[in-house]
Amino acid sequence: MRLLISTLLLATTAHTAQAAPLKVATWNLGWHLDRELAVQWRAACSAPFKLEGGRWKPAAAAGADTQPGWKLPWGRNAPIDWDIGALPPCDTYQHNRQAVAVTSEQDEQRRERLRTVLAEKLDADVIAFQEVSGAAAVRELVGEAYEVCSYEGHKVQRLAFAWKRKLGTGRCEVDWSLALPQRTMADQVRPGLALSLQTGGKTLRFLTVHLKSSCVSALDANNPLFPAAASEARGQLDGPNPHCQSLQEQVAPLEAWLERQSQGTDGLVLLGDFNRNLGHEASEAAELPARSAGGSAAAPHGPDVKVRNLWRELNDGQPQALRLLSAECTGQPACALAKTRLLDRQEYGQLRATLGCRNPVGLDHIVVAGALKGDGAHKLALGAAGETRPNAQGQVELGLSDHCPLVAELEP
Repeated sequence: MRLLISTLLLATTAHTAQAAPLKVATWNLGWHLDRELAVQWRAACSAPFKLEGGRWKPAAAAGADTQPGWKLPWGRNAPIDWDIGALPPCDTYQHNRQAVAVTSEQDEQRRERLRTVLAEKLDADVIAFQEVSGAAAVRELVGEAYEVCSYEGHKVQRLAFAWKRKLGTGRCEVDWSLALPQRTMADQVRPGLALSLQTGGKTLRFLTVHLKSSCVSALDANNPLFPAAASEARGQLDGPNPHCQSLQEQVAPLEAWLERQSQGTDGLVLLGDFNRNLGHEASEAAELPARSAGGSAAAPHGPDVKVRNLWRELNDGQPQALRLLSAECTGQPACALAKTRLLDRQEYGQLRATLGCRNPVGLDHIVVAGALKGDGAHKLALGAAGETRPNAQGQVELGLSDHCPLVAELEP
């Protein structure tokens, strides 16, 4: 009898362990650096620059005609001798549209608040990070309870995974084809990162991406909040916009990687910052094709193929049952509206203020396939902590990120 009871208890325990939901999350941390690199960044931004020939260049010494990096005119294509592939721009943290000259105290306070969110509010089993400088940057935040993997080299905006040690040893692999290695280094984008886990008797694979920015939605061609000339073809994936052309080049390697990683696995999770509103694409009229020339999205993706709908191209039956988890925001109807249309200024402002992140919805996604089941994903609000602003004592606190974490509970 004792043997029978023990056997039943062991079977019940094993079944419970296998059936326990798996909490996964993705979070873009916005140029987050490990401590050592952050010291170098602050020193570089505090150093003097001098305007020479229309460009700001490092100066040998500070003088009446120099400015520290914190005070330079940052922005896309800024006339500054600075490699943003190696260090973030000095205006990463802004208050009242002015760069904050970050101190070590401010930096450490932000790290402590990030640790609190990750441990107490998120507490996910598997976390995919974007815009981190590497494994050290993540280990400093999640501590010994997690295993961490990332990669070195390439550019400072890297990807990483953290997973709880109880899930066992994982294996990580970088997919460099997504970085478009045929380009010069300056024009390359970010690779993909895969994590394989053996847990609960099943093989699970997690793929995280941070795709090319500034090609968010085909609806942006007529976005009153961000007006642009028709010739810019903003958001048209198959159009002449250079940002969209870069994203277009990533489609084939992304699809091949997804199909390759889905082989020999019980469940697959594709998550991260897609920089593309997959909800808009999923809600398009059914008769609209995935590809510009029509035809089946499951047909071979040759060099001349142009994709106009990224989600439908990926969701072509290979792998089967690919599901985009619907992102929800508690008590925010605008969150649901944003999946099918553009938000007006009031809706966008309210959603941004409530969630606390400048990029509240539409960019970050969780997609699942195989045996994994999930009803939806949830945006974790950062509130006031999301933005750089003065605290009650009038001291400027650095914002945690311009993205809010996206979380989902999956049934293996």
